[in-house]
Amino acid sequence: MQTAAREVRDLAIEQPSSVRIFERFGIDYCCGGRKPLEQICAEQQISLPQILEKLAEAQLVAPELAEPWTTRPLAELVDYVVQECHATTCSELARLAALSAKVRIRHVGGHPEIVEIEALVKQITDEITPHMDKEERVLFPYFVSLEKAHQSGLPKPCSFFGSVTTPIATLMAEHELVGAALARIRELTKNFELPQGTCPTYHALYTTLVDFERLTHRHVHLENNVMFPRAVTLFEKA
Repeated sequence: MQTAAREVRDLAIEQPSSVRIFERFGIDYCCGGRKPLEQICAEQQISLPQILEKLAEAQLVAPELAEPWTTRPLAELVDYVVQECHATTCSELARLAALSAKVRIRHVGGHPEIVEIEALVKQITDEITPHMDKEERVLFPYFVSLEKAHQSGLPKPCSFFGSVTTPIATLMAEHELVGAALARIRELTKNFELPQGTCPTYHALYTTLVDFERLTHRHVHLENNVMFPRAVTLFEKA
């Protein structure tokens, strides 16, 4: 199948170097990644030939194997997501809350959009904090026990939620809400283009928002496109 017709999530899994290109053009490869590349380009008015050229260049410069977490133990992926994604998400959200409040106080007169940006940061925090807690306390430990049972040839462990597809569907829906909030922030900031004459705090806010969007896309990609499908496969095999 030609690259243009492939789903963006599949390209991100099979060619990790593509992620840098998607981020550069503001293409969501996690929550919004279940669409063909050509469709996303049409919807976002992005030049498909340009994207294809950049993807080909990235693969030539840094040819890579598929997403490494597709084959590493699921328990290792869980540890990575908790330690690298969840922990960093909490610290970055606290930083964003402080920065957006400072920018609102100093610049709201000339930039009223900052009020909504601050509200969206709070919305993301309110959504993702209990979300990550549910994952760490309930679902991720079940994934690890499911993998251990599979490796030992034992029956799958019992769960109070029935099939893993039920809580996974809920978590993915929550990911969509966070993704929509990030997309709105990108829209409000005009793709993170700094207004002229803004102070260092304003610069720090936009830089942190860019980093947070990248972190969240990677975080959700690993869960939606790698971890969750692997857990479902293990559950159905047991």
